[in-house]
Amino acid sequence: MKVLLVDDSVIIQQSFGALLASAPDVEVVGCAEDVATALAAIAANPPDLIVLDVRLRGHDRGLDVLRRVRLQYPGIKVVVFSQFNWSSMRKTHLEAGALAYFDKATEFQQARDWIAELSLAHAAQPKP
Repeated sequence: MKVLLVDDSVIIQQSFGALLASAPDVEVVGCAEDVATALAAIAANPPDLIVLDVRLRGHDRGLDVLRRVRLQYPGIKVVVFSQFNWSSMRKTHLEAGALAYFDKATEFQQARDWIAELSLAHAAQPKP
């Protein structure tokens, strides 16, 4: 499963990217820090899954990426991975089409494990 990390923290890109890369059948194909870079990366090499932060570089919002992906690339799965563990934020992103919402502070390993399970299910699907 090809994964794109969209997070403005280089530390998260490196640490969570390395953790994800240790999962079976997961390949981190890129990182983006803002909406424009994320959308360009998606268009150039559409991933199977996007791991998305709520707040991106500058005033960019992950929700903008999520909404664009749902409209333009409905087959791409999106998981939110954020430091904002507010129920309203979680609800907004899930209603916008995210499959899951994980808190960076407390759910680092759970997010990796969930994505690993998703990858295994993805690998088991018949390819066209």
